[in-house]
Amino acid sequence: MLFNLENLLKVVDPDPVRLDPQACLVARHRNSHCRRCIEACPRSALRLEEGSVRVDAAACDRCGLCSGACPTAAVAVHGIDEAAVLAAGSVHCEKATGGGLRLPCLGYLSADHLLAMASRHPEVLLACDDCDACPRQSGGERAREAVALARAALSALGLHRTIRLTQQSGGGASGQSLSRRDLLGLWRTESAQVARQFLPEPELNHARLPARLPERRRRWIRQVGADRVPGGTMPGGPWAARRVTDACTGCGICARFCPTGALADGGADGTWELTHQPAACVACGTCAELCPVRAVGEEPLSAQALAGGDRQVLITLAARACRTCRRTFKGRPEDDQCPNCRNSVWFA
Repeated sequence: MLFNLENLLKVVDPDPVRLDPQACLVARHRNSHCRRCIEACPRSALRLEEGSVRVDAAACDRCGLCSGACPTAAVAVHGIDEAAVLAAGSVHCEKATGGGLRLPCLGYLSADHLLAMASRHPEVLLACDDCDACPRQSGGERAREAVALARAALSALGLHRTIRLTQQSGGGASGQSLSRRDLLGLWRTESAQVARQFLPEPELNHARLPARLPERRRRWIRQVGADRVPGGTMPGGPWAARRVTDACTGCGICARFCPTGALADGGADGTWELTHQPAACVACGTCAELCPVRAVGEEPLSAQALAGGDRQVLITLAARACRTCRRTFKGRPEDDQCPNCRNSVWFA
């Protein structure tokens, strides 16, 4: 009966995966090259079609790998309660034994997921089956990578937490009967997600794009104090510092399309500043990808800069008058020509 109820919920809501256009990088800008969710899917159930990511419901098995790979948490998978995952201290895949929360695949967990879990529990326990023999083999690889990244981040931040990944076979196939606890969690998650399909999809206003920090990052970053962090460097992955070269023209495209608000621009008294908040940066690469003059780059991030949460000024430009065309532009004090005139002279 429980197995039939689980399948019934899947029939009621045939869309196994939903993408939030306000957070999806491809939806926010047509020139975005982000394909992380598509590349993560082990069943090729996602594809790019007419500028949007589409899901083949028949091919999708709700493993959640696409969601874990999305840097902006734009992908929601039916049957997976994100809030429950972030609060859990013990998680096992559907084919493994173990206590705590059951997930279809541990590949759903990103490094930020694991840090959020570790912020609540001194020890996080993860159990999987034989990933090499599983059709979702890439999920096991992603889980191991996330664990390694999270452990390195904990070390850099000086946090004494343990994340253990073990193999515990014997959980059975995904079609086994659900426990009472699993059933209640499934009912709560699915009922809320099914109800959402009847709400109108939020329209994306490209003139004023929203900025949202994923909850998986927000949960743990606010609990890290800079005064307790040693002077180490964060590992790669979703944490990086941004730098801007003198080629920056102050167009503001990077800040406008930043999905989390990590980059922001503004100014007063004739000056313009571009600032960066490392704690809010998910290293999606949008800023560097969309910069028309390739002025935005990436560099290692110190643990103290991440934990501090402060905004850092990347570049300051002032209003200048071009001596050639007399137009006003943003530039450095020594610039006397706008970029257009300067480039025209260069290529003449």
